[in-house]
Amino acid sequence: MLEYFKKRVSRNMKITVIVCAIIIVGAMAVTRFDFIKFLTGPSKADMMQSMASLDGKYVTFDAEYVIANYIRTETYTTKNGVKVGSSKLTSVGYLVLMTKEAGENLDMHFFGIVAPAKSDKTLYALGEDFINYLSGTGVKPTPYHFTGSVRKVKEKELQYWNNCLDSIGFDEIFNRKDLEVYTVDYDLVGRSSKGLVIVCLIVMLVAALYAVFHVVFSMMSFDAPVKKFLAVDTRRSMDKLNDSFAGATKISDDMFISRDYIFYRKGGKIHVIDLSEVVWTYVYTYKGTNYLRLYGINGKLIAAPATGQAPAAVRTIDQLVPHCVCGYNAELNKMFSKDLASFLKLKYYPAKQAQSAGQMTEAPSFEMDLEGNVHPVENLSSVMTSAQAAEPVYTPDSDELEKDLAAMMSGASEATDTAATQAQEAAQDVQNAAETEKSPYDLDFKPIDLDDNK
Repeated sequence: MLEYFKKRVSRNMKITVIVCAIIIVGAMAVTRFDFIKFLTGPSKADMMQSMASLDGKYVTFDAEYVIANYIRTETYTTKNGVKVGSSKLTSVGYLVLMTKEAGENLDMHFFGIVAPAKSDKTLYALGEDFINYLSGTGVKPTPYHFTGSVRKVKEKELQYWNNCLDSIGFDEIFNRKDLEVYTVDYDLVGRSSKGLVIVCLIVMLVAALYAVFHVVFSMMSFDAPVKKFLAVDTRRSMDKLNDSFAGATKISDDMFISRDYIFYRKGGKIHVIDLSEVVWTYVYTYKGTNYLRLYGINGKLIAAPATGQAPAAVRTIDQLVPHCVCGYNAELNKMFSKDLASFLKLKYYPAKQAQSAGQMTEAPSFEMDLEGNVHPVENLSSVMTSAQAAEPVYTPDSDELEKDLAAMMSGASEATDTAATQAQEAAQDVQNAAETEKSPYDLDFKPIDLDDNK
């Protein structure tokens, strides 16, 4: 049994790993593998070389002179096409100058940088220092360390670029051939936005970790629910489970039902349900998914495994488990919620009584009359139809179930003695009912309100 489901879990793990791998490759493609540049870090670049040769590279350098601000980028909100509220500065663009001695001459190289808004005051001050230094009234400015990716100045930026050159009289002071229409953008890693690269890296990391942990923990704990199931009751054993599984009816690749147990896989774990504890089952469909709902003698939900073959599972249980009511309608739900004792009289008590007396191994739907006589219910089918509700999985207290069952079975060693005892008790209960106006078949526990199980 475990070997079969282990293969199913292994197949599920492979699918998960493949999906995670596709996600990782997709994230790599979105960033055009620029995440590698982010991980390895920027390279120290000689900014005196042609900027075209550096296009798309992630670099770091010291800008020797900051000259002037050529662009300011702001964001703001609009309502019906009208600006609302104040603008927020997000980035600034400045022209910078790099120099290099070439014999008696001085080579100059101009380009731009786009920096975050928080750097605006620093860059503006450096620009003022450059003007003072150029006019001979100040000292040489401190170089500005900068990191970003090289790109061409965008077409919509060119107007501001040229306006800046005209305002500072660039053609009169410097040679335009030394100016390249390139800028170094702090918000780029290669050709991808730094924010996008970081998000994709997080996605790749999460996908990789999920794949690894899914494989490791699934292999370590896929049979943990089975071990817990066996530990609850010493009468259970793996050999019994294997024998039962060998003769079980296959409902789907991930669910099998025998006379005693339901075996099913949920995710990376294997589960076993003891059918001796199930008194009601039906199908529930929620958002296109079928669930097999299984309720115990204590009126609580035991499990609700999802399976597309839930109707077939209900029919199989109806054939194999004589004490279980199979199907759903409002009348059954009301009885189960408000009068659990009467619900159990439909099939559970009569079937258990007959089985303990050795009279039968399978039973149709039964009820018990006031004289203690057991007979088939002719109209039970009229109150048992297909399912309509669902609840989360709940595992009942097995000790409580065993205690209830033992109490019910204590006086049933022989069929004749049991029938006689029940007849006497039924007659006494009828008399008590006339005096107390209480049903002679109410159990000694408080009925459980389960209206929400629809």
